Amino acid sequence: HALRPGDIKHVGAMGDSLTAANGAKAFSIIGLLIEYRGVAWCMGGDSNLEQVVTLPNILRKFNSALFGHSSGTGNQNSDNAAFNVAKPGAVSRDMPGQANMLVERMKRALGSKFDSDWKLVTFFIGGNDLCDFCKDTNAYSATNYLNNVRTSLDYLHANMPRTLVNFVTVLNVAELEDLHEGIQCQTMQNFLCDCAVNKDQREIVRAANLAYQAATNQLIKSGRYDTSNDFTVVRQPFMEHMTVPTT
Repeated sequence: HALRPGDIKHVGAMGDSLTAANGAKAFSIIGLLIEYRGVAWCMGGDSNLEQVVTLPNILRKFNSALFGHSSGTGNQNSDNAAFNVAKPGAVSRDMPGQANMLVERMKRALGSKFDSDWKLVTFFIGGNDLCDFCKDTNAYSATNYLNNVRTSLDYLHANMPRTLVNFVTVLNVAELEDLHEGIQCQTMQNFLCDCAVNKDQREIVRAANLAYQAATNQLIKSGRYDTSNDFTVVRQPFMEHMTVPTT
């Protein structure tokens, strides 16, 4: 409880296209393929807070030397990505690999500071699991989702000292149906997340969505990651009941 915004020296993130900021500045369907990491909500470091509202730009008000945020565009392995290892299309089973990648990337870049400096890591995953849930309810079950998340958090817990993990619970993907207007949007949504926009499957996906949230909430509340004074996981529930903006 003594950790302050100015204590955070480095930021990192794990996740999917929402963290890679696919299409964040797009004006066309083709633009959706571009990863605008510099404006990613939890990792973007482009410009300043007055022009680009992101978590790193907020933190830079308290520590102008903040390190690890993304800039410009680029994929997971680009220099611009920095400590943002999110990858478009990722699902929860990819998170243990991303956790390992993030630890190794930070160690190489930070050297001795890896152990001594405080880090903030945002962990946000699950949308793509839910988008494929109706196609394989076993592979994308809440149990498997929980196991994947737990394995990843366990790895961070064991290998990343002085870290606050900012765990954002999965959003309600069934809300995507509210954006199902226009031939382009319909085509893209049917291709990317048909389970959420298919009326016959929507309630099944909604139930899985709630199960994902409940499982990870219980994991974090269990105290599993509160065993030392230099690591914890904090649940951020703001996506749970979010209404998707339509304009």
